[in-house]
Order: sequence, then structure tokens, then C-alpha cells
Amino acid sequence: MNPASPRARFIRRSVGLLAGAVTLAALLVSLWHESFPPLPPRLVMDIAFPRGVAHQGEPLVTTGTRSNADFLAVHYLDENTAMLFYDVWGMGGPVSAPFPLNPGTPRRLTIEMPTLAHIANFRSHEKRPLRVTLDGVVLLDEPVYFHRREPADIFFATNPAGGTVAQESFRGSLALPDGRALRGGPEAVFKTGERLRWLIRERPWALLAALALSAGVGAFARAILSACLRAIASRVKQGGGNFFAAGAPTVFPSRTVRASHGWFFAAAALSLLGFTTVITGGTFRLVAPDEFGDQYDFQARSFLQGRLDLPAEARTGESFIFQDRTYIYFGPTPALLRLPFVVLKIGFGQLTRCFMLAYFAAWLVAAHLILLHVSRLARGPGARPSAGTTVLFTSAVGCGSTMLFLASRAYVYHEAILCGAMFALWSGYLALRWIAQPDHRWWWGALACGVLSLHARPPCGLFALGLLGCAALALAGRALVRNPSDPRIRWRALCRPFAIALLAALGVLSFNVLSYLKFESFAGAPLRYHVQYNAARLAQIAGSNFHPGNFRHDFDAYVWRPDFTFRPTFPYFFLQRGNGPSYRDARIDLAESTLALPFAMPALCLLAFGGAALALVRWRESRLPLAIIAAGTAPMALALFTAIAISHRYTGDFCAPLVLAAAFGLNALDLLSVRARRVSWLALAGLSVIGILVTLAIALHYQGEEVWGVPDEIKSRYQMLRQALDSALGFSRP
Repeated sequence: MNPASPRARFIRRSVGLLAGAVTLAALLVSLWHESFPPLPPRLVMDIAFPRGVAHQGEPLVTTGTRSNADFLAVHYLDENTAMLFYDVWGMGGPVSAPFPLNPGTPRRLTIEMPTLAHIANFRSHEKRPLRVTLDGVVLLDEPVYFHRREPADIFFATNPAGGTVAQESFRGSLALPDGRALRGGPEAVFKTGERLRWLIRERPWALLAALALSAGVGAFARAILSACLRAIASRVKQGGGNFFAAGAPTVFPSRTVRASHGWFFAAAALSLLGFTTVITGGTFRLVAPDEFGDQYDFQARSFLQGRLDLPAEARTGESFIFQDRTYIYFGPTPALLRLPFVVLKIGFGQLTRCFMLAYFAAWLVAAHLILLHVSRLARGPGARPSAGTTVLFTSAVGCGSTMLFLASRAYVYHEAILCGAMFALWSGYLALRWIAQPDHRWWWGALACGVLSLHARPPCGLFALGLLGCAALALAGRALVRNPSDPRIRWRALCRPFAIALLAALGVLSFNVLSYLKFESFAGAPLRYHVQYNAARLAQIAGSNFHPGNFRHDFDAYVWRPDFTFRPTFPYFFLQRGNGPSYRDARIDLAESTLALPFAMPALCLLAFGGAALALVRWRESRLPLAIIAAGTAPMALALFTAIAISHRYTGDFCAPLVLAAAFGLNALDLLSVRARRVSWLALAGLSVIGILVTLAIALHYQGEEVWGVPDEIKSRYQMLRQALDSALGFSRP
């Protein structure tokens, strides 16, 4: 089929519209299920009690989820007498005096309880009023404890949370004063029109994000189809079906560019200054003790003693205890890098900031080398990106990415991600060099960096080794097609790529082998040995780190849900929790505030997805490496989308594949017309600035008010900065 024919254009347009429409429908359905107006703090309803069953409890109002639920329920004493009780899971609660049921008789019930209105934030061990009246008689009236709940996690006359205090449903009837039956979730309270008006008024950002993402999916699908049609037409024209056949090289516009290294060093220096300022809280003290920052030093000391376990003094709330020995689940790579300092007894427990700064600097260098390499793929040997391209790319991958957010706290969690992402990016760079020059030994470096990445942060290493394995299989396919039919020649051509793919797979399995040496279990982090996990907590997640039912919950959090808000006080942009849907099938153990990738790194995401789609259509030579990057990302993304924990720091795991794809997308912009290229550059520059400001805002607020273990000096400095800026702009805050 001729890609330029009207039929081909119609098919491309139809496929793009269909993909966008399906995506939009799925997102709107998800958004609809999570969007409810706030309930009033006082709810009046009509109730008719059934005949009682002695010693049985039935739910009237249930809020929250299993192990984190609150119940207002009726407990039957006999056929005609009952009492109301309020129960906080694991804590209990008050019980009313007995009252007559009058089975089948309509009665007026008025409820005021803490979680009737949506609870997004509260203080630890806070109490709020509970007041329940029946036909004007007060049955319960006292302050009670409660759990935080999501907007969709409130149920009338049913009990999906489980537990032993109440049955699954109330046998009587509940109704609103207008006669509507009240049974099920909050959708029973609100009419469709009410919900729709509230959604449009209160969550326009979510609707706009759904529209934008759907449009992007449609454009991406259209671009992929167009690329496939062009590739098929090219192969047909060349008289063969060779997938790896190279047609005429893509011609980029010639232009004189200035040397890029100086501009890179200038942009990198500013990024490093920003990173240093944040990680030290403005003190610029890089050698300093940080709470929970000595775990890798203890691990390095144990290595020198020939042990994998840590001494008893290193035991923390994140330790694993197996056969009376203490372990950390964090990988050994950062500990290995500390060995010289431990041997020389330099800075024990005080080098976390220095190492994180070094990782960030190495991250920027790897990103620049990737940009140089892709520019040479586009324009030939010796080509360099322009000054503007260099500055934009360095800013987007530096202070405009989650890498800067990781500077908000110098401790083991953030160091693991930063180290893993850095080695993954270096592995990706070396893998790209090997794809371009299969006869060279770049794959050795890619494999080594991939293994180091895996043992710093497993998702990052899974991407790096997955990328190398996919590259090896792709090169094997190319060798299979291009070599003569002589079996001996074909075998020699296939043997090396398959061996490298096998080594990459063994690199992934080394993570499980290390786990077995620690815990006699191939599971990476067997939570049954974690000091914080009791039987109830393990039962909530079925003892597993991953669940397929978590996919929708984690995907929404990482990819599109706009969980943020603006306030007229510094830093003006805030992450917020509590607007998420119920996700009944999800088994989530930890759900921290998370900003979706398009909002956290807008310039990087636009280049990685929009720019890469353009490259697939217009730049023939980019298709194979981009396909390999996408295939290598899939296992890591699947792991993160099914994990039992989400956090904004985990968006750092996606940074390495985004940077690799963005380098191709940025170069593909030169294939646009002059006017389109100028508009694209203006948009990217604006998004890059927005990404830097957003990342800086959430990093400073996280460091100054949310995360534990930050020195009081740094927190006080942040509060003084907030007060000064708010006062200067005339804003007051409590």
C-alpha cells in the first residue's frame, strides 16, 4: 500500500482516532469511578430495622479499606432489641445503650461521624466528633479515632472491608429523605448530574490530562502505523521483505553548530549547584552525618569481614532478620563503591551526600554522551548538537527530572535510586554504541553497568539488562537476515549475540542468587523477614511484592493522574493525596504522594514520547534503537505497575529510558519545517522551565515539612524562606 495514498491516510487517521477514543474512554471511566463530591458532615436518612439475630452485627456505614476501616453498625441483642456501636479497626470504639428495633417501622437516623466527610489529612491519634441520633434520641455522642479514607471508600448498608465485627450487608433498609435507596458506595448518594457538574468544576486538570494523554496515544498509534506502512513500502520497493534492510539514509538539514562541550559544562555546573544546594539544605556541607545514611558503610565493613549480614548496631526499621542475622534489602553496589573509604576509615556514615552528588554528575555526563552519539547517528561522524540543544537537554535531564527531587533527602532510599539510574543510563549509552558498532566490545561495559545498576536499584538494572538483551536479540535477527545461507557462517554470526543475551539474563538472575545467599530464598526481598511486617500486614498483600490487580492503581499514579494543587503560599505547587479512586482489586502496602511523569518531567516526557513518535515516522535509522529501548523498558514498567508500593521517588526508575528516547526525539525535531521547529523549541523551553520549578517546589517542601530525619537546621531554614517570601508577596499563612 502506498503510504501517501488516500486509503493509507484514511487508515492512519482512523487508527489514531480509535486508539485515542479507546484511551479517552478508559481514562474517563477510571476518573468517573473515583470522582465524588464531598459528603456533608451530617447525613439524615430513613431506616427500617429487620428482626434481630442475637449476637450478630450488621453494617450501617463502613469507611476505608481492609485493616484501615471504620464501622458504624448495629448489634442485635435479641429479636427486638439492639445497640449501635462504632469500631475503629484494631482499636474498637463506643457502644450505645440498648434500644427497641420496632422491626419494619420507618425511623429517622441522623449520623455525624469523622469519616462521613472525606478525610485527606489529619494528625496522628487525632479524635473527631461522633454523634448518632435515632428519632431524636442521642445514642452515641463522643470524640473517636478514625482512619483516613479515599473519596470512594465509603459504603452504606454493606461491608466490603471485611473483618469480624459486622456481616457483609444490612438486612434492613436505608434511604435518603427523598426516597432513594441507600445501599452501596457513594454513587448511591449523588445523582449523575451532580457528579458530572462537580467533576467539571473541581477536577478540570484531570479532564485536560485525560484529553492530552488520549491525543498523545492517538498520535503515537498513527505514527507507529505510518512508520510500519513506510517500512513495508520501502521493502517492497527494494524487492524483499528484509526488516533490517537499510533504505536511503535520512537527510537532516545542514547547519553550522558551535562546540557543545562548553555549553554542557555550563549547564551541568548550574544543575550541580542546584543539586548541592538542595541536598545540603543551603548549608553546602557535603561531608556530614545523615540519619539512616550509614547502611552502605556498615555493609562495606561486613564485606571486608567476609560477611553479607550487618552488625547488630546497624539494625533499623528497614532491617531483615533471618536466623538471628541482620540484613538490608538494598543492593551492594553503593557499598562496594565505599570500600576504599571504609578501608582508610574516612567519613564513616558521612559520605552519602558526596556519593549522591557524584552519581548526579555521572548521570549528566552519560546524558551528554548519549546526545552526542545520537547527533552523530543523525548527521554523521564529528557532528555535535547545537548550544541550545545541549542546554535544553542537560536542563531537562538534570534539574528538570526526578534526579533533583532525590536530593531532597540524603539517605539509603534515594541513593539507591540515583545510583541505579546512573549506571542504567551508562549501560544504555554503551548498548547504543554497540548497536551502532556490533563488532566492537561496547557490550562488555553495558553488561557491567547493567549488573551494577541491578544491585543498586533492581528496576533500573532490569531496564538496563533488558535493553542489552533486546539489543543482542535484534542484532541476532539482523545477522540472520543479512548473512549468506551457509549454516556455518550463520551460526558464527548468531552465536555471539545469543551469548550476550544469555549473559544479560544471567545478570538479572544474579539478583536472585544474592537473595538466596542472604535468605535461602530466591525472592528478592522476602517480606516475612522484615521487622515491620506482621502476619496481618503480610495477609493484606498476600505475602507478595507484586500483584496484577495493582496495575491500574500504579499506572494511573505514574502516568496520568494529576495529584497536585496550587496554593497562594510558597512553594505554590504541592503534591496532594486523597483524590485517587478506590481500586478495589489493588493490594497496596505503601502509597506515598506521587506526581505523574508528564507533570513531573514535562519536557523530558514530550521529547521521549512525542519526539520519539516523530523519529519513528521521519527518521528511518532511529526505528531499531527506539524499538529496543521500548522493549527493554517493558519488564521494568510491568514490575513498577504491579508493585505493592508507590512513591514519587520511584519515578526516578523511569528516567533512564526517558532520557534515551528523548535524545532521539530532540534530534528528530530538526526534520520539521522551520516554523514547526521554532514552535516546538519554544514549547520545550517553557516545559523545561516548568519542570525545573515543579521539581524544585516539591523537593523543597518534601525536605522541609514531610520527610523524617532532616536536620532541624535545614527545616528551620525552609520555614524562614517560606515566611520571608510569603510576607514579601503579602500572603499570610497559619
